[in-house]
Amino acid sequence: MPRPLVPDRRGRILTAARDLTLEHGWPHTTIAQIAQRAGIGKGAVYREFDDKTAILAAVLNRSMRDLTTQVHQRVLDAAEVIDLPTVYRFGVEALLSDPLMRALYLGDDTVLGDHVHGVTDQRYPARFGWLTDYIGRLQAAGVVDAAVSTETIARLLSVFTIGLINSPGILDSADPQVLLDTVGLFADLVGKGLATEQDIDVTAARQAQLALLEQLSTQLDLLEETT
Repeated sequence: MPRPLVPDRRGRILTAARDLTLEHGWPHTTIAQIAQRAGIGKGAVYREFDDKTAILAAVLNRSMRDLTTQVHQRVLDAAEVIDLPTVYRFGVEALLSDPLMRALYLGDDTVLGDHVHGVTDQRYPARFGWLTDYIGRLQAAGVVDAAVSTETIARLLSVFTIGLINSPGILDSADPQVLLDTVGLFADLVGKGLATEQDIDVTAARQAQLALLEQLSTQLDLLEETT
């Protein structure tokens, strides 16, 4: 007689993996422990994921989805135009509220082990294209200085963001407040440097922000389908 299906088996595996990672660190978490915490057999774990690395990728992807949802909601709830500095702050505040994402961005290898230094997939080139489109829309809406090259602005923001992710492998790990202050200063400088004096098309600006968040959510859906 076949075993009954476990409701949301994948979700239970990811929740168990996340909890164990925060309790013991990913390097000390095993497939057997994840299966036991999820209340399923090891074989059921391998029916969902090829290996331990795939589990961690899916756990982090779910955390990124939650982070994106938080930022999306804050943009929706805001009555005023959300400029680039504010979007950056929204993102960092959401990131720091999630222990796993905080560990990733602060280079905490006691939680995530070598994974904090090994993100080398194709997510960033895709996001660069979306970011360029987003900035172009903000320029058209009067939020960002249209005299500055759209691609140059996008590359500046991308270099900072990617550098922030990879800095723990080169510099000492920063505490959350240092990270928040660093992003805040960068965002303020960029915001002041790209500010305009023209009237802002509020509707167009908000549509541009929401479109970017929708694109990121779509990418996270595709990543989940392949992990």
